[in-house]
Amino acid sequence: MGIRAKSNFDRSRTIWTPEMDRYFIDLMLEQLNKGNRFDDHVFSKTAWMNMNSSFNERFKFEYEMDVLKNRHKTLRNLYKAVKNLLNQKGFNWDSTRQMVIAENKIWDEYIKVNPDVRPYRVKTIPYYDDLGIIYGDNSARKKGNDSSLILLGLKFGGPL
Repeated sequence: MGIRAKSNFDRSRTIWTPEMDRYFIDLMLEQLNKGNRFDDHVFSKTAWMNMNSSFNERFKFEYEMDVLKNRHKTLRNLYKAVKNLLNQKGFNWDSTRQMVIAENKIWDEYIKVNPDVRPYRVKTIPYYDDLGIIYGDNSARKKGNDSSLILLGLKFGGPL
């Protein structure tokens, strides 16, 4: 279960575990598969209520919906940061190691200008492909050209 840590302002703060992330991502994929998300990557109120209820039941804690919404935003920002990095010359995705890779020289030069990407040099992101389904460009999906929908349909046993 996640840990609730006290901050300087005496507010509880959720410390997300890998298990919590994985479950939340699976919930979002399920809601996406059910069609409970709008074009701008915003889930419907029903989707949020369903995800919050399932999440609380699984982790035996009464998390407020804002906890999930904040994590949604954090994961979206992670996806955007990695996607931006992968759009730079010399950076690639290593699906075996689940991380961004590049030659040391390329990393060193890029980090000089963009020090905030330093953690991605060693950070694994085991759910990046799923984040791409959730936050990626869905215009291809609308046209039926995205193979991730096939994966999504298989993962949840839903119709394509």
